[in-house]
Amino acid sequence: MQVLCNVVVPSLLLSGSTVSGVWRSHLKKMDRSKTSNPTELNVVDDMDSSDFGENYEPHDHKPPGESTSYCETLSLLAKACVGTGIFGMPRAFSNAGYILGIAGTILAGIATKTSMHLIAESEHELCKRKRIPRMTYPETAEAAFELGPRSLRKFKKIARIACSAFLLMNESGSFCAHLIFGVENIKAICDHLVYPASLRFHLLLLLGPFILLCWIKNLKHLAPGATMGSGCALVCIGAVYVFIFSQPITLEGRKEIGSLRPVALSFGTIVFALGAFGEYMPIKNRMTEPAKFASTCGVVNVLMIPFTVLYVIMGFFGYLAFGENTRNPINMNMPETGVMGYLIRALLTGSLFMSCLINNYVVIEELWHKNLKLKLEGRKHVGQWEYAFRTVVTCACFLCCIAIPNLELVTALVGSLVMPVLGMWLPVIISSLTFWKKYTGFQFTLFIFKNVALLLTGVFALVSVLVTVLEIYESVLK
Repeated sequence: MQVLCNVVVPSLLLSGSTVSGVWRSHLKKMDRSKTSNPTELNVVDDMDSSDFGENYEPHDHKPPGESTSYCETLSLLAKACVGTGIFGMPRAFSNAGYILGIAGTILAGIATKTSMHLIAESEHELCKRKRIPRMTYPETAEAAFELGPRSLRKFKKIARIACSAFLLMNESGSFCAHLIFGVENIKAICDHLVYPASLRFHLLLLLGPFILLCWIKNLKHLAPGATMGSGCALVCIGAVYVFIFSQPITLEGRKEIGSLRPVALSFGTIVFALGAFGEYMPIKNRMTEPAKFASTCGVVNVLMIPFTVLYVIMGFFGYLAFGENTRNPINMNMPETGVMGYLIRALLTGSLFMSCLINNYVVIEELWHKNLKLKLEGRKHVGQWEYAFRTVVTCACFLCCIAIPNLELVTALVGSLVMPVLGMWLPVIISSLTFWKKYTGFQFTLFIFKNVALLLTGVFALVSVLVTVLEIYESVLK
């Protein structure tokens, strides 16, 4: 064994065509007499991608099975971003005041876009080092610790588990928010056309159809629905804009800065509205040309900049139009009767339910395909077990909605508890561990400043967790 560790393994590595010249020269300088453990040959403390695989490009490897084009990816991420959040913006501005609302939305937009780029850059760099084509968000977190400073490598499993847990909370919470929003629209229609019933009653009626929809396994099959859903959402947003600007727009009686408790609640809603971190990696990993995802004219930049502007306009003018009477979501301020009112609610409901399916896809991808399916490999009836698991996940989300059927509290809780960790803290930690020796001078200062700013934004968002929990407690008591 000693001969194998000290002679054979280094010799094979020195002659291997897949090992970079830098790494081979590093091996030549090693004192092999002190190398008793073959794992010590995988020293990565002072290496970057140029040391591990200068000829390896992860983006050259297409995903197995059916992949999505640039336009399909654009539609999927747009559907993930345009959901419950944008229609809750006027209410968030009502809580925060229009000055803090504008500042908070722009800040959240910048933080979201920056975090997405941090994740993409880190994942690409780590894939080069590990010489694999793609990784999920939890796998990226694990790899950052694994290839980072030696003293932190023992935390790699904890990092993956924590990332997976927050990812699942984010997607489950988003599923619940979109579901409650959609069912509220169905209830508004049925209360006038059929018979008044509670929100919980409508949730129970939709459970069966949703179980069948959540059995769809292929993301490619969801892309056409996502495109239609995005179109429906844009039509609804346009109709809401028309309705808002048909109202008197005035600053009279509108507060500039809200009190602490409503401001904290609103910031969680704003962060939730702009964040789509759970869907980010699964959608990117199914892309035919992933290099176009986070490039200068990539999917992220094409979506996030105009979307942030849309969110500011919706929140600002929606609040000025309705003041303290602003409801959550804003479309509830529209007339509940009439063909136009019914049509807008129907289109919006279809769009939101499509978002639920994308959220469900991410949950199944992480829990089933990355964990349970691997443990059941080789056993009988794996396909049937997958359908059963999908059913259990869907039922669990419906039970959460039945327990707390309050849209504002659900969005605020997810935005204030999950998003700061998943969308601000983890990207900063992953990026810092990945590029901790790459930057020097002014670049290092800029790198640290950007990361610290994101961390502080996440800290402020976490302050609203206590406020949201108190609101939920009071809601449950009612």
